[in-house]
Amino acid sequence: MKPKHTTRLLLSLLLLIPFTLFAQDKQDRKDKLETMHIAYITQKLDLTPEEAQKFWPVYNQYKAAMEELRKQRMDNIESVKKAGGMDNMSEEDVKKLIAAETDIETKQLDIRKEYVTKFQNVIPIRKVAKFFVAEDGFKRYLLNQLKQRRERNGRNSEDDDMGPR
Repeated sequence: MKPKHTTRLLLSLLLLIPFTLFAQDKQDRKDKLETMHIAYITQKLDLTPEEAQKFWPVYNQYKAAMEELRKQRMDNIESVKKAGGMDNMSEEDVKKLIAAETDIETKQLDIRKEYVTKFQNVIPIRKVAKFFVAEDGFKRYLLNQLKQRRERNGRNSEDDDMGPR
């Protein structure tokens, strides 16, 4: 079997890992999820080993920048919770919250624009376009798996152990 076919087969098998892995501890779940994510993106982009070697370090920078914005958003959510909900916040605080959220969205768009260029330096433009589609596809895939898991277990979203902690 050719190395490219072997790689594809292995990546496909990684995508079939059942979500029972989420019953393990948090870090283990995070590691497994990251492995699935890498396999999914690598498969969808059909990255060659050379492309993957160049792509993933740039992706890790992209992910870190986006993670920082996610943390800012979580801080905003926490401030609303601490206030006892948006209805308990002053009008000025709500205005600040809206401005902060708009700023986060602007920064997200700026980061995407910046990384389109950076990704183009390491993979072909068509694969850059496929990357953003694959990122959204992976999120939908995870949500679908979670929904199926809940249905199998006869649980609703409030009962699931994958919720916010």
